[in-house]
Amino acid sequence: MSAFLHASSMSNEWELKERSQYQRRFPVWWLNSSCFNLSQVRIFLKGKWEEREDKHLTKNFLRLRTIRCNREMKLNEPVHDLSSETWHKTWHLYCEFGTRGIVIEVRRRGSSCLINSKLITKLVFLWNDLLRATTLMLKKELEMQVRALASITPPVQAPYLLKCVPDRVTDDGGAMISDVVLRMNRYHPQQGRWLSHTVLDHAKRECFVIRIRVGRGIWRRGAESPEAVKWEDRIIEVREGPWLYIAGTVGVAPDKIVGTATPKKEDSQVKKTLWCLSTGDVLTIQWESGLDIQLENGSSGEQAKLLSGRKLQYQLKDVGSSNKEEEQYLTLVRFTSEHPDGKATALLNWKLLAVEFLPEEDAVLVLLVCVAVARTISEIRREDTSGLLARRRVREVAGGCRDWGSVLLPSSATYSSIHLQPWYWNAHQVLDSAETSDSGLPISKHLPADGKCTMYEQVILS
Repeated sequence: MSAFLHASSMSNEWELKERSQYQRRFPVWWLNSSCFNLSQVRIFLKGKWEEREDKHLTKNFLRLRTIRCNREMKLNEPVHDLSSETWHKTWHLYCEFGTRGIVIEVRRRGSSCLINSKLITKLVFLWNDLLRATTLMLKKELEMQVRALASITPPVQAPYLLKCVPDRVTDDGGAMISDVVLRMNRYHPQQGRWLSHTVLDHAKRECFVIRIRVGRGIWRRGAESPEAVKWEDRIIEVREGPWLYIAGTVGVAPDKIVGTATPKKEDSQVKKTLWCLSTGDVLTIQWESGLDIQLENGSSGEQAKLLSGRKLQYQLKDVGSSNKEEEQYLTLVRFTSEHPDGKATALLNWKLLAVEFLPEEDAVLVLLVCVAVARTISEIRREDTSGLLARRRVREVAGGCRDWGSVLLPSSATYSSIHLQPWYWNAHQVLDSAETSDSGLPISKHLPADGKCTMYEQVILS
């Protein structure tokens, strides 16, 4: 079952040592803003609908929705199936604490196609009210003879969810390539070119900026254009924090660099690339006979493996290891004295640049590995499989519409929606931006000042 649904058991496994490491690995502002807490919620109903409502029973139905984060979610149940003299479980779900609470509505279908349904009455259960209740349960009257009971479990910290979305090209200092920046710099040309990605959390908040060094030099109309940097200088860096916007969507990347990945080739004849990570880890990618990815850290004394596909708690029962979609996933497994058989601490999708990881895992390490793998595979296949060449921010689905992972249903639920299931069951559909091309990759729009397209293709695809 999903790692989300196992959040409670995971939280109990944290060791004091892991907690202290966790605090050092994450900025305090990000811990406070991106903390992802899940509670298990059950809704019960008891009673019989009033006699005067009999003629409308076939038209009446109940709707469950959240107060925030998932406006699209509407779980409907017909009223005539819900009469019971004992408490009958009507809904069972897992909610992120930011949803604030649930609303139960009694609605009546409209008599014409122009009117979908009409609200008859509603009641609200707030998470804070439920948590203040001694039994973590509250009862409320829905109708004269019908009562509703809501129960909640204390929220536990669930895995973090991050995805990288393309953004505008930046210069060596981190400023976006723009006439606005040029004017602020008194028309001194912007030096260097970096492909940039913004890292968003589950609620679409900016957490990090990832940059890939591409070019050196400046751009002048009809005179000069940036040139590709040497292979060993095509580093990846992670900067902590959101963009500092100076005019509309034009901004400067945060100053603090928290991680880097530097490429290294041992032998040009060997099909192998090494990435030296600032975390002390070495990522080795070989493709002599199939793709082989390894992660090593000689100083930590802790063994870690990158397994191809969705493994352990991320594994899907009906999907075999030969499934083509499996190749875009990597499962990070750590082996410790507490977990000699291994514990999955992260799931990476290098094609979609999305990651899920436990609170004790290193966010910067996971992001560096994900982007480095995407870079290398694009180079191997000479194909931009991960959309790294995109050079502008794409429009995302509005926040609060269906926030990533805000509500999950048990696997046994009859109601089916990909947005109420673990994201890695249908990752492409769940993580789609509001604007994508037919290929599923972000739509590209290039500015002359960015530099020549051939420069970017040379760096990413060769």
